[in-house]
Amino acid sequence: MKVITFLTFFIFGINYVFSQEVIATSGQTSTNSSNQVSWTIGEIAIETVESASNTLTQGFHQTRIIVTALNELTTQDIEIKVYPNPTRDFVNIHFSKKIDIPSYSLFDLSGKLIEQRNIISNEAKINMTEFAEGSYILKLISNKQQLLQTFKIIKR
Repeated sequence: MKVITFLTFFIFGINYVFSQEVIATSGQTSTNSSNQVSWTIGEIAIETVESASNTLTQGFHQTRIIVTALNELTTQDIEIKVYPNPTRDFVNIHFSKKIDIPSYSLFDLSGKLIEQRNIISNEAKINMTEFAEGSYILKLISNKQQLLQTFKIIKR
């Protein structure tokens, strides 16, 4: 019985050691006017982890991250505050004056819509306790479906 247990762990251990390699028979980066796709045959998993000031991408294939600006509606006479950030529990949204029924949309970094609600007054509170730790994108939208402002929210 001890021999079977030892052999089982040995075989899985060898498999784990070899899983740290990639035998790439091919790979390429293709670019057009608006997109870039990079791939490597043989790569099993790629993961990106972010903190407030650092980004770590694991895997042999390291993609280049390009950050682009979003077009935002100019809100010169309206000050928008989102706090605390980073947060553990709640995120507060405060408008310096009332806007006609704005809304917010909260997305994870894969682009999945997590929550969407209308803001009734000039303040709102988002409950983040049920969400996993990580980074989220908060989009504030006017009643005319124009983007007011975008924030990166960090849940700890």
